Amino acid sequence: MKWYDIVAPIYDRIITNTYLPYRQLAVQALRLRPGLSVLDIGCGTGLNFELILHEIGPKGTLIGIDSSGKMLDRAYRRAANKNWKNVHLLQKDARHIAGNNLEALTSSGIDSIVCTLGFSVFPNWQTVFDRSFDLLKSGGRYCIMDIFNDNVTLRTRIVHILADADNSRRVWEPLEKRCEDYSEERYPMAHGDTVVVASGNKSKKA
Repeated sequence: MKWYDIVAPIYDRIITNTYLPYRQLAVQALRLRPGLSVLDIGCGTGLNFELILHEIGPKGTLIGIDSSGKMLDRAYRRAANKNWKNVHLLQKDARHIAGNNLEALTSSGIDSIVCTLGFSVFPNWQTVFDRSFDLLKSGGRYCIMDIFNDNVTLRTRIVHILADADNSRRVWEPLEKRCEDYSEERYPMAHGDTVVVASGNKSKKA
């Protein structure tokens, strides 16, 4: 994950335009409303923040978690420059996230979780999903946006070397198995990858 500390100063410039439309779709899939609490896993520099805050408003709570201190530094500056008082950031390995890490930040629990371009990178990504899903309120909504390509290409090799990412992971499958009202959309990209936006509600019986 040290690569993200190195690339943090240029991350926004190299990634924003390509993936902004899919970030918008991911936030739309959460079906947010004012006052909700949202957990952004692998929040990076905070590229999802404005999209989320537009929906939850000043009475909502946004918690961003990332293991890269340099990425979070930029997220802090983004929040400070925008004067977002309801954004809380934690530097933490997502594999070790627990409820007691969040209790001081939101008294009402986590209503929604989003992870964009994270599960293809996280070590032990299935553990990250299981632990974060357990934090979600019954009836809460979870959305994953990530890249998928089960072919080995020059591009996938380069991405693996630079970002330690595995785009062949079928990261939507655990969500599909554990939620209700599952929805999945796929968007082919010109270079051969596919953007997958998957979302669903945690069963109220869970």
